[in-house]
Amino acid sequence: MKLSLFSFLVVTILVPNLVFGQAVQSAGKVKTVVLDAGHGGKDPGTVHGKYYEKDVTLNVALSLGKMINENYPDVKVVYTRSTDVYVTLNDRGKIANNAAADLFISIHVDAIAGQSATATGATTYVMGLDKQNSNLDVAMRENDVIVMEEDYTTTYEGYIPGSSESFIIFSLMQYAYQEQSMDFAEIVQNHYTRSTPMRDRGARQAPYLVLWNTSMPSVLTELGYMSHSEDRAFLVSSKGQQTMATALFNAFSEYKSKVEGRASTIFLTDAGPSTTTTDKPATATTTATTATTAKSADSGVQYYIQICTLAEKVAANASRFGSWRGQVSVREFGPRTFKYYVGPVATYSEAVTLQAKVRKEFKDAFAVAFEGDKQLNLSEARKRTDK
Repeated sequence: MKLSLFSFLVVTILVPNLVFGQAVQSAGKVKTVVLDAGHGGKDPGTVHGKYYEKDVTLNVALSLGKMINENYPDVKVVYTRSTDVYVTLNDRGKIANNAAADLFISIHVDAIAGQSATATGATTYVMGLDKQNSNLDVAMRENDVIVMEEDYTTTYEGYIPGSSESFIIFSLMQYAYQEQSMDFAEIVQNHYTRSTPMRDRGARQAPYLVLWNTSMPSVLTELGYMSHSEDRAFLVSSKGQQTMATALFNAFSEYKSKVEGRASTIFLTDAGPSTTTTDKPATATTTATTATTAKSADSGVQYYIQICTLAEKVAANASRFGSWRGQVSVREFGPRTFKYYVGPVATYSEAVTLQAKVRKEFKDAFAVAFEGDKQLNLSEARKRTDK
């Protein structure tokens, strides 16, 4: 391995673009996110009795994806798996690269046997080397699953489990996005602290194979410990999974706003386990501000242009709405989530025209559709109005 390590370091120093790939992120935008539910299929991950890590990670990933779809319809959500199937670590990275993702989130649950079973809390990792041996130990446990793959030494370019030289090589290969990855990791940990009972174990570096060839900011988050009784009881419950997904959504939302320079950020509160099982769009309480918007609940499908989401309710004639003051309506989506709209109009073509006008002041504005208080997918709405 010494020769290959030396060669790699030379290439890294002289021709960094060859190491870090040709993929380029969408400048200043988070348009595509890849959600990676750890383990799956023949690989159960950590196990405690009837509880499998692969089930917890999948439930959280699907809940998180649903929240992103509902609140950011302009963001494409890609799953490395959406069912109980086995996906290699290398293929997970390929899925992210093929999707030209702007962010990769790998979701896991940790476990430690023996005297260390008292370990508790959530940790978020980025690819890299750290002085703490405990971080290497965690990464080695996650990386061990590659022995289930055929010819893994070829697939992972000579990686040898437990080899310190291998760790150095693979950590350097994601260095291009380390700063952005750590930024997001710290945001994730902040939201765990704010809204979950999990102890904050911090944002750290460790050489995870699932992160090594992703050409975008990437993190691996350990939601807690299956080996700890309180962590386990929370994480295997529907409410616990919903709470963790909500924290991850809020972290995603904050990161997206930071990258894109948005003036407002969507934050959700934990609405309980019922939201993880229903496929119905969120309903909203509407406050009409003009005669035009007041009739919307009784006039069939209507299109609006969403201009912002705030954690507070503000007056329709507030100066922040610019030339649209007095023409804005608000819908309440639970505590501290208020969405503000211009409209309504009756057809999609009218919505496109209105959106162009609104975007002169609110560049991130986008069209949505409602039937009364029920939000509709735009494709469904168009089938009913574009006849």
